[in-house]
Amino acid sequence: MIPIEAPTAAGVLVANVPAVNARSVAEHVMFVALALLRNFRVVDRDLRAKGWLAGREHANANSELAGKTIGIVGLGAVGQAVGHIAAHGFDLKVVATTRSMQPAPDKVGFLSIDALVEQSDIIVLCCPLTPETRGLINRERIARMKPQALLINVSRGPVVDDDALIEALQKRRIGGAALDVFATQPLPSNHPYFGFDNVIVTPHMAGITEESMMRMGVGAAGEALLVLAGKLPVNLRNPE
Repeated sequence: MIPIEAPTAAGVLVANVPAVNARSVAEHVMFVALALLRNFRVVDRDLRAKGWLAGREHANANSELAGKTIGIVGLGAVGQAVGHIAAHGFDLKVVATTRSMQPAPDKVGFLSIDALVEQSDIIVLCCPLTPETRGLINRERIARMKPQALLINVSRGPVVDDDALIEALQKRRIGGAALDVFATQPLPSNHPYFGFDNVIVTPHMAGITEESMMRMGVGAAGEALLVLAGKLPVNLRNPE
């Protein structure tokens, strides 16, 4: 959100507070995965509108998290937090793909992106938006996914080809999606994503909790205090 070339040219230090919302985002990932697998949107809607039995009917198609394979694209702070909760909290098999391919954390196996989308029951996008990741989840890769696969995007909207995903949802080619980020924000109220029962849409809020905002605020204040004391910030983004 900061045009970093301009403050750099003006001699202004830019710092950030990375990873402070990783746990919040990771918990959101598990929340929406569970909501999709338990058909929460339609259960809640039909229970309120049509009654007890109408809501309960959807339970016949519910599924558990345990034993499934979760594929994580991008293994930074968020991706690692997702992997830890998935493996140690829900007994999921965790696979990942990452640019650096650093030594894998405990209980995480590395795959290529194409192998990951083929083998995963739940695909979680945690990667930054770069020229390489723009359109990463395209028509070809969606075609490789399992018929009941879930796609969760907590990275950046343009990582997903919207037209390809909408087409797959219309054709019931995949099981569903949970999207927190979009190519256009705010998402227009008439966007096709709002029309699918198996799509959860949230307004770029996966990382926003009382706890994460406190960590962010305290971290930013700490960096400012360092600068006021004549020191460099810990997370200086324009060292040049």
